[in-house]
Amino acid sequence: MDLAEQHTGEAPARAELDWSSRLLECLWLVAAVAVPLALNPWGSSAFELPKAVLLRLLVLLMILAALVRLVSKPGTARSRPGLKSWRSVAPLLVPALLFGLALALSTLFSVAPGTSLWGSYDRQQGFLTLVAYLILFLLTAANLRSREQVERLWLALVWGSAPVVAYGLVQAAGLDPLDWRTDAASPILSTLGRANFVGSYLVLVVPLTAGRIFLARRRWPYLLLLGGQLACSALTQARAAWVGLAVVLVTGLLAWAFGSRWRKRHLVALVAAVLVMGLPTAGFLTMLNQSSGPFADLARLPGFDRLAALTDLDAGSGAARLTTWRATLPLVVEGGALGYGPETMRPVFARVFPPELVYYQGRHVSVDRAHNLWLDLGISAGPAGIAAMLALLAGWVWLAWRGLPGRGDRWALVTWVVLVAAVTGHLVELQFTFDLTASATVFWLVLAMGAGLWMARPWRRQAARVTGSRQLLPMVPGVILALVLAWLVCARPILADLAYQRTQEATSTAEERLAASARAARLWPLEPVYRLELAWNQLQQGDVQGAEAQLAAALEDNAHDPGVWAAIGGLYARWGAVEPGRFVQAEAAYRRALDLAPNTASYDVALGLVLARQGRLEEALSKLERAVALDATDFVAYRHLADLYSAAGQEAKAIEAQWQAGRWERETMTD
Repeated sequence: MDLAEQHTGEAPARAELDWSSRLLECLWLVAAVAVPLALNPWGSSAFELPKAVLLRLLVLLMILAALVRLVSKPGTARSRPGLKSWRSVAPLLVPALLFGLALALSTLFSVAPGTSLWGSYDRQQGFLTLVAYLILFLLTAANLRSREQVERLWLALVWGSAPVVAYGLVQAAGLDPLDWRTDAASPILSTLGRANFVGSYLVLVVPLTAGRIFLARRRWPYLLLLGGQLACSALTQARAAWVGLAVVLVTGLLAWAFGSRWRKRHLVALVAAVLVMGLPTAGFLTMLNQSSGPFADLARLPGFDRLAALTDLDAGSGAARLTTWRATLPLVVEGGALGYGPETMRPVFARVFPPELVYYQGRHVSVDRAHNLWLDLGISAGPAGIAAMLALLAGWVWLAWRGLPGRGDRWALVTWVVLVAAVTGHLVELQFTFDLTASATVFWLVLAMGAGLWMARPWRRQAARVTGSRQLLPMVPGVILALVLAWLVCARPILADLAYQRTQEATSTAEERLAASARAARLWPLEPVYRLELAWNQLQQGDVQGAEAQLAAALEDNAHDPGVWAAIGGLYARWGAVEPGRFVQAEAAYRRALDLAPNTASYDVALGLVLARQGRLEEALSKLERAVALDATDFVAYRHLADLYSAAGQEAKAIEAQWQAGRWERETMTD
């Protein structure tokens, strides 16, 4: 007798499932396992692009299977979700559709529609990816018809984490055969690209693994996996993930106490445990964060140094978060009901970029996320998107509240407990970080498990018999369409990224880089990064007209991006060395970049140099002086300023600027 019968005591019920239903399940199981593992070490965007492309492909196939199922009308109504089931989950369905509508409208009216549709090069979280999460959620929730299916999805999520954890531990031991580069506090990036992304993913899968320990006959494999997950999470040094795991523990205990028969007794015991364990922990963290406290030496050790910086809001990531939040909130208010569109924070935030952020996170780090779920959502989809997402989460919580009382069904109780713990822990963690493809895919699948739990009551074990071989014929046009779309929107971006990576290799010749960048732009002309790279390589080869054409094309969908205007300014500045009249165009481009990003010191430097080339020395000095006022640690700006002071006959100021240049260059080399 399997686990489903063991907890329900029900005899197997015979059900006829059409093959498209089985295909749907296979696809969401593949998404659960393969999306977090997908990477392309030969591409420039090695992590997010392969994950996003794979997710879109799987969801495209799910849509095709669902359409075939709808058109061909399988033999039994039992294999399709009924209207009664959909009405029971209306608290999720309606907000999900409204959320999708908010995303669609915000993309349509975005300040950069192309970027909002496809996503940025680094993150890939445009409308197509965001709506893929929603479709994955809806189709999975609608087709989880049995406890066996929930079990399979649960196991896929749990054991799909094993390679992620194993690779992370290999990296922690310094045995990684691949030479990844990261600026994070931890070298663990596994298959997810960065330590905090690994930590975010583990916040979701740790409670799922812990839940299996309570249900499995053989517990030691799950205990071993859980130990690896916790060790990997600790080694990531991701503090937001640590907070999320703490919330997972507390929420899981509360949910268990609420859902059990002896609710009052368990709640009293839980409160006592929190007091006994929580107060000493809080006291330890308080003393650890005191520079002259009794644990000052302990605070210098790896891992503890991260905990010791929790209350440091004057430097580092804590100060950067607070500064970013203060600057982002007015943007959300000004953005209107639909915000600015997905993936638009980088150009939008540049308008209000606080100069002090340079000292907290570095000179060349652009801000494309607020590191807060609601602020990021406010920028992307405005108050409408926030309201829809809140309604969706509230509906899910309502289902969990109704489903948690186990009424003697231990399996259902444990399942709800781990789902509630995973969702709550992840949402708390997202107040300090942001989702990417792997963790977002798992999150929406966890939400779908909860919806499926509610829709599929009462539980039965279904011994499925696949039917409907006649459905193959209607599938043929859909398969052809799917193959065409897969080539256009999945294969071509990957091939373009492989070509783009060739342009970044030091061993490539100038001719090879030009050919590779041209191939990347030809395969995926919608990506401005490829056009900018092609323009640079054309400029290196003296093809200024070709570079000008590529930058003009990149500008079409990115007129609000100061980086593109700065690239145009760089083109005309270099062209001006041959045709001095081009300096006027360079000046106009840099001024436009400064209009869009007034606190970016590097644009003041570039404009100052262009003005100097036109003989406008006083204006040039003014721009360079403003640049060092915005960023007092920029030794390159000081060096140019020293040259201009010398040209203006201000030797004392030139000597001081040269001294500052040397000072900050030494500081940079030391760091």
